[in-house]
Amino acid sequence: MSQLQAQSVSVTPSRLYFKESLGAYKSQKIRITNNGNKTETFQVTFNNFGSEGNKGKTQIIKDENYTHGCSQWLSAAPSFFELAPGVTQDVEILMQVPNVAEANNSRWAVANVKLSKENTGGGNGSNNETGMQILQTFQFLIHIFQTPPTVTYKEAHITSFVDGGKSTKGEQMLLMEVENSGETILDCVPYLDLVNLKSGEASRVKSKAFTVLPAGRREVRFYLPTALSKGKYSILGVVDYGSDSDLAGAEMEIELE
Repeated sequence: MSQLQAQSVSVTPSRLYFKESLGAYKSQKIRITNNGNKTETFQVTFNNFGSEGNKGKTQIIKDENYTHGCSQWLSAAPSFFELAPGVTQDVEILMQVPNVAEANNSRWAVANVKLSKENTGGGNGSNNETGMQILQTFQFLIHIFQTPPTVTYKEAHITSFVDGGKSTKGEQMLLMEVENSGETILDCVPYLDLVNLKSGEASRVKSKAFTVLPAGRREVRFYLPTALSKGKYSILGVVDYGSDSDLAGAEMEIELE
C-alpha cells in the first residue's frame, strides 16, 4: 500500500499491469480511502511519462502522441468524486488498445489521483470572481504498464559494476548500472554473491527490486555489511529480470580493510 500520511489518504495499488491484445480492452480497480476527518474531492486523470537517465525518476510527458505512451487509451470511472471521512471509493481503470500495428509494443502511462478543493472566490474581493476553480493540493501517481502478449523478448545487461567508495554511514558501496535491451518492461531483482577468497566464506547481499523500461537504464546501489570479515572478496553481481533461462551478471574483486 502507498500511504499519504500528511493528507490522511491511502491509494492502492501503486502499479497496474495490462497484457492486452490489439483491439482488446480490460479494466482493473484502484482503491482510494479518505482517512481524514473532512470530506475531500478527488480527480483522476492520465499522462504519459518517461524516465531519462539511470535514477528511475518519472518525468511527465504532456504529448499524447508519445511513441511509448498509452494515456490516450485509458479512462477512469468515476473520474471525479467526493469522499466523506472513512469512506473508500473503487475506481475502474479501463484500458482500450486500438487495433492498429503501431499498438503492438510495450507502452506506459500514469494515473494521477489528485486531491482537490474548490475555491469559491473572495480571494481578492473582486465582484467579478466566481467559484468552482479547482485547486490541487497534491497528486499521487499510479504507474500503468501495457505489454501485448505477442511482445515477449526479455533481455538485460549490466553495463557497469564498480567500487562506489564509502557511504555516509561508512559502509562499502558498490554501483551497478543495468540496461534493458529487450522489448518488454522488466521487473528486476538484484543481488550480490560474495566469497571471501581466503576463508571461502560465502554470503549474499540484496538490493531493492526495480523496474526498467525498454531501452532504459537504472543505477543500483549495494551496501556491504560492516560485519563482513576483512580481506579480499570475489563478488558476482546478478540481476534476475524474469527470464526463464537467463540472468544478467558481472564480476569484480574488492579488498575490505
